[in-house]
Amino acid sequence: MTIMKASFLSAVLVLLAILAAPMGESAAQTDGAGECEQLVSATDLAYGNGDLAGTARFAATLFSRCQIADEDWARLSFRYAAALSHAGRKEEALGVLGRCITRQPKAALCYSGKAAVLSRLGRQEEAGQARMLAQTLGALPREGGGTPSGKAVPPPSAQPGPAGMPAPRAETQAGRSRGEGAVKAGTGFFIDDRGHLVTNAHVVSGCGRLETAGKAPLKLIGVDGGVDLAVLQMSAPPAANGKLRLDPPLRVGEDVLAFGFPLPGLLSSEGNVTVGILSATRGVADDPHVLQMTAPVQSGNSGGPLLDGAGNVIGVVVSKLDAANVLRQTGDLPQNVNFAIKASELALFLDRLKIPYGRATATVRQNTADLAEAATKMSVQIICSGR
Repeated sequence: MTIMKASFLSAVLVLLAILAAPMGESAAQTDGAGECEQLVSATDLAYGNGDLAGTARFAATLFSRCQIADEDWARLSFRYAAALSHAGRKEEALGVLGRCITRQPKAALCYSGKAAVLSRLGRQEEAGQARMLAQTLGALPREGGGTPSGKAVPPPSAQPGPAGMPAPRAETQAGRSRGEGAVKAGTGFFIDDRGHLVTNAHVVSGCGRLETAGKAPLKLIGVDGGVDLAVLQMSAPPAANGKLRLDPPLRVGEDVLAFGFPLPGLLSSEGNVTVGILSATRGVADDPHVLQMTAPVQSGNSGGPLLDGAGNVIGVVVSKLDAANVLRQTGDLPQNVNFAIKASELALFLDRLKIPYGRATATVRQNTADLAEAATKMSVQIICSGR
């Protein structure tokens, strides 16, 4: 038996226990670090051995339970999509690749994977556009290399890395230390009166300790790196919580308000409000899981609420497009291109965790000052420290 096969079988045995664990459990609750590393290894080994069914199984668990490192995101998304496409689940493959592009607009690998899946679906014009972006941003997989078409699957070492535009992060390294490692900060908002709050998965990734800026400890309840969402819980009841607007459908041009704690240490510690409009109901490369808005966001805004004109939560702020890097790549300077995960995606995540949430009923438009006050009451700054 080769070393690779022995390692693969060892990973499978460990993963049998993981796959038997209750759904909705976070990586932290399943002795996360070691088991998540096993999931990454098992996904890569299955893909390298041509076992696409195993790749899909391991990747599904990995993306639903673990905090995936930036350097692994594009590679694992590409392989997960390849396995899904091979199984005939092409729309799901497009969803995986769309989320990869939203999180890492520079990932040429995910654009090339999207081109392959679109081509197999007969959507040749869209496939050509995705292929052109992949070529512009980096490089397509080498000739004869694997794509999410499910055909030839090269070993992991043959896959090119991501290249091109910037990662779409809106959290920040606070540049401080508490003795256990670097500190980073983001934003979260409460969704019930039991202290459950929502943020982005990348805000809590790699954290040894989570707390509010007021030193209240936070417990990680669940995380889904695939949609970049996480739920935490504070022991004390919040001052207010947000209600999710799931209907009526959003309309392009609606007024929106974003709240968060951008650029900590530089801007106001009481939080910042920005306003704009809903500019599109899809994200980069037509990703259906996110909204595009003009309300400006900065590092530290990640995980904050995006409200409509009546004060209902319509999204979770997740990223912005880096104008400088896009200028270098395309020669054009984008302005006010920012993104939020849709409230409908958040509702699905909360349903999986069996966490109740309020549905929006407000329809009367409020003035900006009242919206800002409501956003401030439901939101907190999240501090991540230690590794």
